[in-house]
Amino acid sequence: MIFYVNPATGSDTNDGRTAAAAFKTLGRAVEAAKSSDTILIAPGSYDQDLPARVSAARAANIAVSVTGAE
Repeated sequence: MIFYVNPATGSDTNDGRTAAAAFKTLGRAVEAAKSSDTILIAPGSYDQDLPARVSAARAANIAVSVTGAE
């Protein structure tokens, strides 16, 4: 499954399964994702320790990639 994160337009009450229903935070996406899932993060400002969150996701066998510029 692919989950989307967008700090500008997302909401952690969304399901994160489409770009239009993206999560706001990477932390919420990591909570929802399982091993072998992918998280696509949009460029933007994140109010969290992004490198640590990405490392935690990858350690759980979750792929993390940055989507194209908005």
